[in-house]
Amino acid sequence: MLNDRSQLLFKNLMGLYLNEGKPIGSTTLAKCPEVGLSSATVRNVMADLERMGLIHSPHTSAGRVPTDKGYRLFVDSLLTYQPLSKQGEARIRQELSATSSQDALMSSASQVLSGITGMASLVLMPNKEQGILRHIDFVALGETRVLVVLVFNDQDIQNRIIELDSPVTPSELINIANFLNEHCVGKSLAKAKESLIERMEQIRQTTNKFMMSVIEATDTVFAEQIEQQTPFLVSGQSNLLNYQELAETDKLKSLFYAFEHHTEMLNVLDKSMNAQGVQVFIGHECGSQIYQDCSIVTMPYEMEGEVLGVLGVVGPSRMNYEKVVPKVDVTAKILGSLLKK
Repeated sequence: MLNDRSQLLFKNLMGLYLNEGKPIGSTTLAKCPEVGLSSATVRNVMADLERMGLIHSPHTSAGRVPTDKGYRLFVDSLLTYQPLSKQGEARIRQELSATSSQDALMSSASQVLSGITGMASLVLMPNKEQGILRHIDFVALGETRVLVVLVFNDQDIQNRIIELDSPVTPSELINIANFLNEHCVGKSLAKAKESLIERMEQIRQTTNKFMMSVIEATDTVFAEQIEQQTPFLVSGQSNLLNYQELAETDKLKSLFYAFEHHTEMLNVLDKSMNAQGVQVFIGHECGSQIYQDCSIVTMPYEMEGEVLGVLGVVGPSRMNYEKVVPKVDVTAKILGSLLKK
């Protein structure tokens, strides 16, 4: 626990450091109008804060910067978050509403969030294996080429072209579509695939080889749809160039490699999936040395009470949390509401 004087000085040090990104000395801190203390008194309090592990001196600098522990105290106890304006919220909703499919909506959410925060953003995609299959249809593109159309959750439409060994007629395609809709619609993709596997012997005995070949090809489409899942989308990586502490070539290379290969990020996102509300991971809490000097702010998005994925940003630990956190929070809630529609 900090006494009132220590809390006042620590909060002012954090404010100066978040704005300037440079170590803060006692003289600078003493000049803050609300501090009203001598440089000597400020030095004594800063020494106490350093012994508590909240600040430290980088290299030989006379100034101090916050530690991960200091950031944690600041984020958890000393911040007053600024709610997003109604105009800002309406702008996010308008930009996201222009999309036509679930995948496009996820991509748009990632791009919008990176734009309004000035950081790299990420979206953990919904598990398509759990997506509810609403309709199956076939479109003949030729005698042996067929377009398989899968509709999930009333919004996400996925198309695949399959090649058959023998010609199939439009009427046969209608019969196959009716059969698959009867046995697969209303189930998750994983359950629909299970249902086909369970009935495969019955299907072989009751259908001709043309129908069988289409059904087997559709089962392959189900499997491909499950396997092609992209863990998460990342947008705005170039925004990290704007932050001095992250802009070193080796640091950026490590971060971009981590994004591409999902280094520790899935662990962070899994933790967010199982938590309520906005989560802030600071420095070592992100799980890898690569994210030192970084913070990750996340928020689950959900539809009808079920958590589908996580949306968040990656930026410097020296981010403006009081503005970033509400933007992540609101964007995730808008994303969930649009998925419901």
